[in-house]
Amino acid sequence: MQDERWQQFVELAKSQFEEVEVWTEDLVYQTEDGPQIQGTVDILEFEKSNGDRFRLERENRPVVLDKKMHFAKRASDTAQTEYVLSDSEYSHKIKVYQEDMSGEWEEVTLSDLGLG
Repeated sequence: MQDERWQQFVELAKSQFEEVEVWTEDLVYQTEDGPQIQGTVDILEFEKSNGDRFRLERENRPVVLDKKMHFAKRASDTAQTEYVLSDSEYSHKIKVYQEDMSGEWEEVTLSDLGLG
């Protein structure tokens, strides 16, 4: 989902649902060198009129352009993988969650919605 489409979706949610919240968080992964920021997550939470709460998460990550493997010649060393990431191109992934009775977020799949 491109940026313009995401903004249209946010505006639609604001006009049709109650208690709409939108924010962005850093996407942090643990690597060999420690935690690194590898993108962002746009989060949209809203409540439907029947009281059901939903959360949409849109992960924005740089596109992987190249993957380089560095092998060690000694038995005690390990191989390392180096990724070359794009500065301008991003991939996006959407996840949908619904709040359960205990307040935890459970991922909703297409089959849960009767679409898969």
